[in-house]
Amino acid sequence: MARAEQMDDEVESERPRRRWRDRLWNALAGLSLVPFVWIFTAALFNTFSKADLRHGRVPFWKSHEFVMFGLGAVLWLLWTCLCFLIWKRPRPVRAYVFGHEVMHGLMARVFGGRIKEFHVSADGGYIVTNKYNFLIALAPYLWPFYSVPVLAAWGVSYFVNGAPYLREFFLAALGLTWMFHLTFTLWVLPRGQSDLLGPGRIFSIALIYLANAMLLGGALFIFAPEVSLHAYAREVRACALAFYEWVGNGFAQCGNFIGRLAGGRSGT
Repeated sequence: MARAEQMDDEVESERPRRRWRDRLWNALAGLSLVPFVWIFTAALFNTFSKADLRHGRVPFWKSHEFVMFGLGAVLWLLWTCLCFLIWKRPRPVRAYVFGHEVMHGLMARVFGGRIKEFHVSADGGYIVTNKYNFLIALAPYLWPFYSVPVLAAWGVSYFVNGAPYLREFFLAALGLTWMFHLTFTLWVLPRGQSDLLGPGRIFSIALIYLANAMLLGGALFIFAPEVSLHAYAREVRACALAFYEWVGNGFAQCGNFIGRLAGGRSGT
């Protein structure tokens, strides 16, 4: 949770009058992301369903890289299921809260903010900063924090003799940390996270979905050399045209219906 430090009473007194406008703009901003959610999701599925499997290549989900990544993800899912059976909640919560608040703090620092307070516990956490925007509020949901040190260690390993053979370990660790991020995100979002109140729930959920879908797509591109960015861009364009053609046809049909309705009334 990121808390913005109150700078003066005047800003606080204006908030009730602006609240409904803020909610309206946040809702409109969130709805404006819905087409992108549909377009990028459809393009991702279409790209991989049409992947070129010539030259003896196997589907990406059968590749060694994806299997190792998936193994790490499955291991975390099994652990999560065990946690729910025993403790009725995922664990370790404190580790998630720590990464969550660190992401708030890092993003606040990126925007020049100062961290006044930093609190982490198994029951939750928060930071107090003098900067606030939607990226600071939603940072923990947009990027898997614990995947960063895994990627950093993987990069450093290439400078150590023999360490590149740990490639399978790092792939599995990436799968585990990404699934850690996904499961905790899905667990905390329905629990009334205050991080979503500022940017608005519709906007926040749409942006969180887009960011995680793009991260997943990036990982799949690494595991699927038969898929090119050019093919993906072509699918994005095709899906965008199809979406807006569908919207245009919908408006045209609504216009025709209203025209017929108005004509029928004038005739009577």
